[in-house]
Amino acid sequence: MGTGISLHPIWWVEQNETELAIQVTHPEGARFADRAVSEAGAEVKVELATLAEAGGSTKIDAALSTLRVRLREPMADRRLVMLVDGEPITAARVNPTIQNLSTDPADPAQHRAGEPVRAGIPEDGRVPRYYAVKTQLLELTGKLGEGAALPSERELAERFGVARMTLRQAVSELVLEGKLQRRHGSGTYVMPPKLVQPLSLVSLSEGIRRQGATPSRKLVTLEHLPADPTLAADLHIEPGDLVLHIERTVEATGQNVGLESTYLAAARFPSLLDVFDPATSLHSCLANRLGVVFAEAEERVETVLATPREAKLIGTNPALPMLLLHRRSLDPDGVPIERVRSLFRGDRFSFSTRLRPED
Repeated sequence: MGTGISLHPIWWVEQNETELAIQVTHPEGARFADRAVSEAGAEVKVELATLAEAGGSTKIDAALSTLRVRLREPMADRRLVMLVDGEPITAARVNPTIQNLSTDPADPAQHRAGEPVRAGIPEDGRVPRYYAVKTQLLELTGKLGEGAALPSERELAERFGVARMTLRQAVSELVLEGKLQRRHGSGTYVMPPKLVQPLSLVSLSEGIRRQGATPSRKLVTLEHLPADPTLAADLHIEPGDLVLHIERTVEATGQNVGLESTYLAAARFPSLLDVFDPATSLHSCLANRLGVVFAEAEERVETVLATPREAKLIGTNPALPMLLLHRRSLDPDGVPIERVRSLFRGDRFSFSTRLRPED
């Protein structure tokens, strides 16, 4: 980042010291394109690679990013080593309970015990200034409505009585949460609610359609490849047997929301490619054209970061948190139909399920 602005990284740990949070002040218009984390003995190394946005502002403005890293072992007394674009950077450890807190006793963003609080704000102690601004922004977006543009950064900073840096942090968190969207050269806009996909046998296309959006897909990869031992075990075939791999982007009313890879035993569905349109639902094709019955499914959800390739295909920043869904569908005889790996934008997608007591 050859801009003359220091990165000034600070860090702290959360979740019983198994999650490392790194907050970096960097030039506006620059983004972290990739990161690598390694743990060895008494050292945790975090390597970041930066990417300047094409057509970005040439002004020396600063932005704030918070990166979170899941550790295999608690941080404890281990040392953090940071490299940015191959250069060592000194990062200061801070206490997360005092990070970004207002120090002005007269600050309206400060909360005192016994006073009413909004949901999510601590019942005592001082409230982070940016968090109070974030809460006010949420109230404002509710009044403005879906698709509306926010007032200018200067106007908002004056309205809330905060520095632009504080305002940017609040806006950045709402962007990551999918409540706001920045459009280069245009402004910041209120986003519609997230899509909610039920964890059930309902197809993804049907789930999107039920929420009033139009599902569609674009083909990325269509190939036959030999099954590795893990894939073979999942599909109940032999290692080396051919599987059909179908990779497609997932869209809801023209907006990319995910990337889906499906694997099927080629020998079981020899005529699939004769009847399947990659722009439509594979689930519906298997059920309606080939008579496949989906009896049950095994699913597992986790949070991840997309690879640079995945982020490019979906059209997101690699630093955007993603939801990764692993799914294996079975027929009434318990024979696997497919194995699916679906990567969804964390700012545009969520999952829901209904729980019942066991018999």
